[in-house]
Amino acid sequence: MKRTHYEPHWEKKSGRCAIFERTALYGLTLQTKRKIPYEHIDPEAARAMFIRFGLVYQEYQTTAPFFKENQRLLEELDYIQHKGRRVDLIEGEEWLYDFYDKKIAASVVSGVTFEKWRKTAEKTQPKLLFLIKEDIAREQDLTVNEQEFPDEIVVGQSRIKLQYKFEPGDSDDGVTAQLPIQQLNQLVNEPFEWLVPGLRHEKLCALMKALPKQWRKKFVPVPQTIDRCLEIEPDYQSNMSQWLSDRLRRLTGESVPLNLWQVASIADHLIMNFKVVGDDGKLIAAGRDLQVLQQSFKTASVISFEQIAQDELNLTGYIQWAFDAIPNHYHFQKEGQDYLGYPALIDEGETVGLRLLETEFKAQQCHLIGLVRLFQLTLKTERKYLLKNGLLGADIELAYQRLPEHPYLAKNIAVQSLKEDCLFICFKEVFVGESVIRCSAEFEQALKKKSTLSEFSIQATTLVRELLKSYLQLSRQLAKQSLPSEVAEEIKSHLNGLIFKGFIREIPYQHLLAYPRYLNAVSYRLEKMAENSQKDQQKLQEISRFNRRYWASVMKRAEQGPVVPAAENFRWCLEEFRVSLFAQHLKTSYPVSAKRLEKLWDF
Repeated sequence: MKRTHYEPHWEKKSGRCAIFERTALYGLTLQTKRKIPYEHIDPEAARAMFIRFGLVYQEYQTTAPFFKENQRLLEELDYIQHKGRRVDLIEGEEWLYDFYDKKIAASVVSGVTFEKWRKTAEKTQPKLLFLIKEDIAREQDLTVNEQEFPDEIVVGQSRIKLQYKFEPGDSDDGVTAQLPIQQLNQLVNEPFEWLVPGLRHEKLCALMKALPKQWRKKFVPVPQTIDRCLEIEPDYQSNMSQWLSDRLRRLTGESVPLNLWQVASIADHLIMNFKVVGDDGKLIAAGRDLQVLQQSFKTASVISFEQIAQDELNLTGYIQWAFDAIPNHYHFQKEGQDYLGYPALIDEGETVGLRLLETEFKAQQCHLIGLVRLFQLTLKTERKYLLKNGLLGADIELAYQRLPEHPYLAKNIAVQSLKEDCLFICFKEVFVGESVIRCSAEFEQALKKKSTLSEFSIQATTLVRELLKSYLQLSRQLAKQSLPSEVAEEIKSHLNGLIFKGFIREIPYQHLLAYPRYLNAVSYRLEKMAENSQKDQQKLQEISRFNRRYWASVMKRAEQGPVVPAAENFRWCLEEFRVSLFAQHLKTSYPVSAKRLEKLWDF
């Protein structure tokens, strides 16, 4: 009988090594692949394989205390290496093999023999197989600064858990922020650009080294330049590239254009990785672009948040203020996970409710609308009187309903009747204004202003009526006048950007007060077009470059939150700039020029 053995291998389930045997008799094959214990053929090799696969690679299945404790210690030390992006802090695989090889008896060749030997050996040496941190560490101080590499960061009001991995080329290389899907819509990207303190200097250096050569050479040596930049602590809520441009301008006088910062070209581990997880902790999606993830799972995030928040705060059917003070934000727990919500009054039509919403932006919008509804419910008599005695005619109502959508803004602006929308701004301006009403005392204090409601209503409805009449007149004038198509489209787009479906609710009242002058400027422009269309087109080019940039920026930021004050200011500076270009005699509210607009642009 001839026996041939081949393919020795580790079997995790049985906790031993096996090998295949082929048998033949006088050239006739009897068996081709019979599996037998490897220790029957080569006990030394079986022992070595058991130690390597079972103990070093931790594939052995056992409840032995040493095994679990060693596993925990190795994972802890390995994670420290990942955090610090090091591979030389602890001893490697061969050291661990030697550790077990020296301690385990030569007779141990499998899980069964190992357990028999271990139970006897541990009677006299209970800690025989326990690893000691000091032995496996190559450095005395085997710690990572938790401030440099924290396990979580605070973004806004949310605590975000972090994970670290040092494996260049791997999709998870670097720092990963774990985001419960319910919190996804609450976050903005800027704080994540700053990663963690331990990687910021490296990232800023990488950004600078990625600049075109003619710019990069102005800041050498790069590390020292970054050191100088960081002498003043950054605003970690700001855009990193914007901050770096500002610091370099202050330090060197050189102003690096924002479009030269090539974030996408730096190493992956210097860009935050994101993992969106469900209620069960299972991965839903991952990637390094937060905005893409937010767009992909926006609806799912809203639904998930509503499901967990409905049991926390869900009041409905109120016609008067009957709540405690409403906090700006509200922390709660579900199944051990921390969550954050934003309480807001909700307009329910005939009543109001109080609920938790997933974003501060949405809560602010809804709370304002809910407040206005609650003031109307509280002052039913005054509301009924204003509806009955409004100064708006049926022709104006029809024109309002037929207004076009805004050429750039979202198409889901809620529009009611003209009377209802006028009522909204009257109650909003008289009772709310710029104040933040979140308790009964503030609500009652605001009610004392009701004596001014009637007079304000007359002013507001008169203004709205005149604006709509001017808009209709300008639209007819534009349709009749023969203009170059580019100019006609620009004027039409501009008009529709001022007077659009729902503009009464969307545009702050203080800016509506300037609308008569803006519309007069359009009218004057149309009159002058007949005299010198070439001059108009030159002015058009000047305004268009700002207009395109502004609305492109606004649409890019859409859904992320409110328009930042600086951007809102830029919008109305653009309107004043139009007045200065096309109807200078009407005068502007403040000095404005192309140069001033360029200075205002970085928002």
